Amino acid sequence: MAIQYDKIEEIKEKWGNKPCSHPNLEKEYYFSAQTGEYVCTQCGEVFTKEEKDKLVEKENSKQYSH
Repeated sequence: MAIQYDKIEEIKEKWGNKPCSHPNLEKEYYFSAQTGEYVCTQCGEVFTKEEKDKLVEKENSKQYSH
């Protein structure tokens, strides 16, 4: 699934200011072009590829440490 740039504000409004663990990040698109960023499909927060990679790494280390 890809997230269109214009949908991010809609996602943010629906989510509000609640905390989010960012369980699902998808590529952000502006029309048919990738922006190079990733969007949390739950809260609408935007991440760079480096930030996304750190979140994934952190989540993976939690799973393997239990």
